[in-house]
Amino acid sequence: MVKAKVREILPIRRTTPTKTPTGKNWSDHKPDLKIDFNSCCAYCGSFDGYKHTYFEVDHFVPKSLFEVKGKISYCQYDNLTYSCKFCNNNKGKLWPSKDENVPNIGDEGFVDSCLKEYDDHLYRTDRGNIMWSTPLGKWMATVAFKFDERERSIIILWNLRRLFQVIKALELIRNSYAPNSDAYNQIDSRMGKYALEYVKFDGELMEFYDQ
Repeated sequence: MVKAKVREILPIRRTTPTKTPTGKNWSDHKPDLKIDFNSCCAYCGSFDGYKHTYFEVDHFVPKSLFEVKGKISYCQYDNLTYSCKFCNNNKGKLWPSKDENVPNIGDEGFVDSCLKEYDDHLYRTDRGNIMWSTPLGKWMATVAFKFDERERSIIILWNLRRLFQVIKALELIRNSYAPNSDAYNQIDSRMGKYALEYVKFDGELMEFYDQ
């Protein structure tokens, strides 16, 4: 079985965001976060480009914790992530250590998604589902984000993104050949097969979220 990273590209938070919101206006950072997180969920890697997905600004250290201690502001950029609503809602107020400076204790807790260490605990199979390499990874996958319960939707979204990338790459190659040449037609035929597979997954996605 091939093991791949959950996210294709490691997200990197910018050090200086373009906006300086105050109070509880942390959503003002959403455009910057979308870019920094490559338009993908920080946790499950789902791409923000489909009708039935919705992305939010997540506080890595939960608001419920720092509201009491007051050491982190609502709009503090290095505590914000770009998250699909499913990962954000499932993560909720979870923070086993109850200390904003301690993201995990033993086999429970979190790893900041902008750290390479995140990929040491979780991986993606060649089917597109997300599995774990460590006990901490299992806790994040099954307790916090519930990747196991969301397996089919995660697989669908990953395959849609993969197929789109393949089709676009083939289009570039096809267009380098003369129209109706043998090479052009062969690549065009391959694109058609991938396009049909894409339509199948897209239809399943719509049915999945309409349930």
